[in-house]
Amino acid sequence: MSLAQRFLSFAEASEASGSPLYAEWARGVASDLELLAVVERAPAAKRQPALVFAATRYLGGPVDAFPVVRAWMLRNAVAIVAELEIRFTQTNDVRRTGPVAAALALAGVDGPVTLLEVGASAGLGLYPDRYDIRVGAARLGDPESRVHVAVDVLPGAQEPALPALPPIAARFGLDLAPLDPRRQGELHWLEMLLPPERTDRVELLRDAVDVLLDDPAPVIAGDAVQELPDLVALAPPGTTPVVVTSGTLVYLPGARRQAFVDLIAGLGVRWVSYERSGLLTGVASTVPVPAPSASDADAFATLALDGTALAVGDAHGTRLRWLPSASPDACRHGGGARPT
Repeated sequence: MSLAQRFLSFAEASEASGSPLYAEWARGVASDLELLAVVERAPAAKRQPALVFAATRYLGGPVDAFPVVRAWMLRNAVAIVAELEIRFTQTNDVRRTGPVAAALALAGVDGPVTLLEVGASAGLGLYPDRYDIRVGAARLGDPESRVHVAVDVLPGAQEPALPALPPIAARFGLDLAPLDPRRQGELHWLEMLLPPERTDRVELLRDAVDVLLDDPAPVIAGDAVQELPDLVALAPPGTTPVVVTSGTLVYLPGARRQAFVDLIAGLGVRWVSYERSGLLTGVASTVPVPAPSASDADAFATLALDGTALAVGDAHGTRLRWLPSASPDACRHGGGARPT
């Protein structure tokens, strides 16, 4: 896919997710050779449209019509490229805790767990027990929380009865470049990763940050494959390590992605994933035939537990369609607690 096509694809996604301004910007960049040349000066891995627009706004770019933004971006091209070089796409989407919480409940873990998120960004995905989460008819987490996450259940297999979440005794994250909302400018960067019109998502982010600040979970800097064993080793004795990946593995090259999957299997942990459908061949092989269409926005991602698909859903975790494999009895397997 060419860079122009990536921006056109992002325009369609932005339109669908309630950001007509980003859709306008993306279509403008896609047809502008000068701006495409600016973006191409950044490393190949840093040319994602969302990252380009976040960097533009973080540096003070105007939230305005494309011609105004275009002029600003061309005047500040050097600064934008420099910012892209040090940034990562770390949209800490709190809404994805909904599907993750559902899979964690279905895991049927006996006793407390240690939640371990790979690609944790600021660590906002480590608090499903501190959020008020509704998945269809089920309610998980803390009903008194100010952080409200809702997942609509679409017609499909029978909706499973979700048990309560297991107690979360400890929580740790891993990220190449962890963000800390307590550090100057980092909360602002997290907000810039969200579309400008989506004030509801900004409010959700801020409420989740308040939860984090009450009990900050350590997020360690490191590579997803190299540091995973050390991350798992942090789980206190008597707890079951549960590794979570949510929109993370797409950023690993194919060989590294497979190395991660192989490592997960060797470590004997439970694994909750909410990744792009078809990205993980092992997970894809467990989706019933016929599989949902790749063009179906409500099947963009696949929710899986220990490599077995449970549901498909949209990119942000706001809609799920359960698969027949999503039953509490079928999900009670996998790694156990660390020895005491």
